[in-house]
Amino acid sequence: MNSTTSTLIKIGLFLLIVFLGYRLYSIILDPINYEKLKERRYTAVKSKLEQIRDIQKAYRTEYSEFAADLNAVIAFVDTGKIARVERKDSTFMYYNETYQQEMEKDTIVKKILGYESVKLKLFNADFDPESLRYIPFSNNKEFDLKAGKLEVNDVVVPVFEAKASNTAIFHDVLNKYGQYIDEEYALQVGDMNEPTLSGNWR
Repeated sequence: MNSTTSTLIKIGLFLLIVFLGYRLYSIILDPINYEKLKERRYTAVKSKLEQIRDIQKAYRTEYSEFAADLNAVIAFVDTGKIARVERKDSTFMYYNETYQQEMEKDTIVKKILGYESVKLKLFNADFDPESLRYIPFSNNKEFDLKAGKLEVNDVVVPVFEAKASNTAIFHDVLNKYGQYIDEEYALQVGDMNEPTLSGNWR
């Protein structure tokens, strides 16, 4: 074996060792790096979903239902008003036919004191309502928002759900971290099938 062949073999072995070392390094670090990336992105998406939930709660207070799409949510923040209500416990007398006498009954008296901007109440003057439309890190993919009514124990209640899919949140790293990403999963607040406002990460 001449010196040239020996040198080429040594270079080849060195490159193989470097490649295998890099692969081992990647195998160890990839899940760690993904978890850091996931935590950062999920934190941002959860924050937006919680903002949408807070807006929906205010919207329901005003209209007795939830906003059915993002346009309605954004418009409500941009130009909507929330009533400032004073509530006081009170009692009044009424005639009870069963007992044939005057009786006291407790009640709550509500008085509207005025109205305030939704944007100022929930956020601040510089808040951009359009930012509610897009899933963070998704390259401008929109949240999936639905609203409707659900019958629970013979009572009809308003429900809504807002979702951000993993495929949108991690669209740019699916090739790199695909083995760690559940593409069927979505972060979500609310639920069209039950009267809850909770997030599915709790």
